[in-house]
Amino acid sequence: MSMEYRKIFRCFLVCCAILFGAMLWCLPENAAAPSVVAGSGVAQDPWASAAGKVVVLIFVRTDCPIANRYAPEIMRLSAKHASDAAFWMVYPDKRESSEEIRKHEVVYHLALPVLRDPQRELMKRAQVSVTPEAAVFDAKGRLVYHGRIDNWFEDFGRARPAPTTHELADAIAAAASGHPATLPSVAAVGCYLSDLQ
Repeated sequence: MSMEYRKIFRCFLVCCAILFGAMLWCLPENAAAPSVVAGSGVAQDPWASAAGKVVVLIFVRTDCPIANRYAPEIMRLSAKHASDAAFWMVYPDKRESSEEIRKHEVVYHLALPVLRDPQRELMKRAQVSVTPEAAVFDAKGRLVYHGRIDNWFEDFGRARPAPTTHELADAIAAAASGHPATLPSVAAVGCYLSDLQ
């Protein structure tokens, strides 16, 4: 092989390495394996299904009274942001059956796609520890917010007549703007996920 061909070959290898690095940089951070959609049993990846929208994961348990009281607000936010955000209800308790989840959806009028997360892959990626807790990912799959929906609940058994801050709505607006800075996490009040088996 002549010296000129070796130079061309080295340039080719360097270009390939640069392109490969750029491709890796564009991938979503901490890409998680899909969880199972309750009811259908089909593997589902919320980021692949979102078609470039902001992804909002709302973590709930069927037995959490605070999460259940937020059902109307979750549905209101999902309707308001339908054009720029894909909402998913995430059930991380492996003891909750598909039938219990379906019943929960009917009783609380939850009409959102549902993911079961028994291996806690989404829970880890979203860095959540309580239900109800929200996680907002930008269109590139980067976590930009995790925490409470708003400040309606100050503590267990202490709720305001109406919330005065709206962290989830603010996070969705920031992520949808295309210029989301990572927003500070605000601790949620609700049922802990650490007590799940």
